[in-house]
Formats: sequence, C-alpha cells, structure tokens
Amino acid sequence: MNQNKSGRKYIKWLLPLIVLILGGGALYTIIKNISSTEYEQVRTKAELNAVTYANRMVTDLNAAVNVTNSLKNILISENGRISEFDTVAESMMDDYIQSIQLAPDGVVTDIYPEKGNEAGKIDLVHDEKRGGIVNYGIEHDIVVMQGPFQLNQGGYGIAVRTPVYLKDEDGERYFWGLTIVIIRVPEIFNDSVKSLSEFGYQYRLFKTDSPLSKEYKLIDESATELDNPVSHIFNLGGCQWKLEVMPDAGWHQKKSVYFVGFSGIIMIMLFEGLTLMLLSMENQRRIFKKMAVTDGLTKLLNRNGFNERMDNYINNEHAKHCTGIMLDVDNF
Repeated sequence: MNQNKSGRKYIKWLLPLIVLILGGGALYTIIKNISSTEYEQVRTKAELNAVTYANRMVTDLNAAVNVTNSLKNILISENGRISEFDTVAESMMDDYIQSIQLAPDGVVTDIYPEKGNEAGKIDLVHDEKRGGIVNYGIEHDIVVMQGPFQLNQGGYGIAVRTPVYLKDEDGERYFWGLTIVIIRVPEIFNDSVKSLSEFGYQYRLFKTDSPLSKEYKLIDESATELDNPVSHIFNLGGCQWKLEVMPDAGWHQKKSVYFVGFSGIIMIMLFEGLTLMLLSMENQRRIFKKMAVTDGLTKLLNRNGFNERMDNYINNEHAKHCTGIMLDVDNF
C-alpha cells in the first residue's frame, strides 16, 4: 500500500516535469529550425540586393565613362580637335563631376572648369604616381579608373581616363591622348546608396586603387563594421569593386522568433496545466473511490468495500479452495 502511494507521488511530480522537458525541447527545435531557415532567406535576399545595387552603381559610373567616350567620339569625328571645348564640357557637367579634361599625348592641356583645377595640368604619362597606371590603360586600350584620392578642393575623387586612338593619312592607328573625367565620391553614388539605406541595409563600398593594385580602398560606408556581410564583386575601369551589405535589423528576424517562442510557451503552459488537471482528477477519483468503499467514521471497509474485496480475492485466488464464508452482522 505504501509502495503504491509512493509511486503515485513520484508520478505526480515526474509527469509534469516530463511534459515540461519535452515541450521545451520541441519548442527549442522549432525555433532553431525557423531561425535557421529565415537566416538563409534573409542572406539570399541580401545577396540579390547587393547585386541589384551594385548594378545601379555600375550604371552611375558608366555615366562618367560615357562623358569620356562622348569626347572621344568628337575627337575622332573632328580629327583630334574639339572646337569650343569649354562649351562642350559645360554641357556635360553634372553634380558629381569635379572636372573634364583633355590630355593630348598624355599631357593635360584643357580643363573645365579651369578655376581651382589648374594643378591638374601635368604630364600624366611621365608622372611618378600616375605614369604606370596611365601607360597600362594606353597599352591595353581600356578605360582606367584610378583612386580614390584626395582632391585639392576637398573630398575624394576618382579619375576616369579613356585612351583615344586616331588614324593618320596612311590609315595607321596612333595614340592621340586621353579624355578624362574626375568624379567625386561618394557623390556619384548618392541616389544608389540612399535607396539602399532606405531599403533597410547598411553597406560598405571598396575599390582597388588601380588595375596594378589588389589592395582595396574604402569608398563609402554607412557603418564602420558589418556583422558577417554578404558581398558582391564587380569589375569596371580595370579595377575591382566590392559592395558589402547587411540588414539594419541583423540577420536574425527576432519578431518571428519572439512570436513563435511566446506562442510555444503558452502552449507548453496549457499542456502543463492539462497534465496537472488530469493528475488532480485521478487523485480525486481515488479519494471518491476510497470514500465509496470505507466507513467515514472507522475508516474500515463498508459493505461495498467488503464485497469488492471478496470478489477480488475469489477471482485472484482461484487456485485456493474456498468452501464458504459466513458473515455475521449485528443489528443495532
């Protein structure tokens, strides 16, 4: 009898504990799976956005390249001359352009606007800092972007240089010079990075200094440090560019995790309450059963209890011989 009571008491606290442990384990597994799935979805979305906004930046940069190409086409059509250079350059100016330049034989002779940019009139081909990069672009006949570098007027810029080749009277191709645009950074990317920030992303933009360098230089950033960002690398102007992005809210969407966690805790509490209620009902059933088969005053078996005990005895002890049982009850 005491062993049965001890077993019931053991189950009374063990079963709710099991329900709590199993429920907590299941909730942890669900939250972990949801968090992992959402993490992958958020990173995939960030990777797609990195590509999208990198392409927008390429479009921004190509606008500057198009200026040098337009000047190149004029030079080709006019046999190496541009009449009214200042007028032509003025029509091509934009907010992000610091200056537009012409460099016959690699020597800068024309700059618009000239005021404040006079220091740019140098021999690029033989310049100690720029010569190697300029000659690389000339030899490979490619547009080269160099920078970022600090502008004398303040801020930072990137030089976009396009080599121009013409044909002489014999049809032989020869190097005429360079068409150049100095762009301001990050001003040229203002619309792109503004949209990226409004879309809920932090970013960092890097660029190699030139085709001859593999070291990245920081162009622009919305945050000094990013947590495990996704990145997209693209090539333009002979240089390699890298855009890193991550969501403002981080990689883990806490709202959904909190919702699932809160809902799961409520369900565990409901199951815990249901378990305790069932155990309480079972305990009440045993109490009522005991009250039904015992005398309230003496706590001894009453007639119902005696009959039940006898039935159990006869059914369970069938191997023993029982001839008869006499019951003598005095009437009061």
